[in-house]
Amino acid sequence: MLLDLIDLSKLRRAIVYGLLLAAVLVLQNQIVSRVPVLGVRPLLLPAFVVAVALFEGGVWGGVLGLAAGYFADFSYADHVVLFTITLSALGFFTGVLGKYMLHRGFISYVAMVLLALTVVTFCQMFRFLFLADEDQRTFHALYIAGAAYWPVLRTGLIQVIWSLILSLPLYFPCKIIAARPMGK
Repeated sequence: MLLDLIDLSKLRRAIVYGLLLAAVLVLQNQIVSRVPVLGVRPLLLPAFVVAVALFEGGVWGGVLGLAAGYFADFSYADHVVLFTITLSALGFFTGVLGKYMLHRGFISYVAMVLLALTVVTFCQMFRFLFLADEDQRTFHALYIAGAAYWPVLRTGLIQVIWSLILSLPLYFPCKIIAARPMGK
């Protein structure tokens, strides 16, 4: 009787996405983080959330973004709720755009991943750009307007490009999972 209330196909799909989330988390934190490019480590979780949201919709994207953000915040000690809020919002809005405005193809995925990585990177850089402490204000005063921000912006640009390149293959497993019926 209780099993009649549970949609087993959605439960199976959630388990598969949960296992894929764990694999992406291990890939991001244990494997590709060991290969920094110019001192920058890539982010793969925003691309995974965008891929799931693009195929499954806003609710799935928001819930999976919440779970991915929680684990990402748990991994990075200096961010308290940055990824939890950002990834859940990005997942929800990508899912809504995917349902009503975007084609669910590879080009839309790349565009949304680029947007998501830019938003996450900007949120990471926000405190360095706008909430400078006393030493950083002195450092900024030595430069002409905007020139002191170039190292931070360059790092963010490298992170977006490096993350985008490494996150391109995440589209295909999510497309396969979304297209595959999970049975009754």
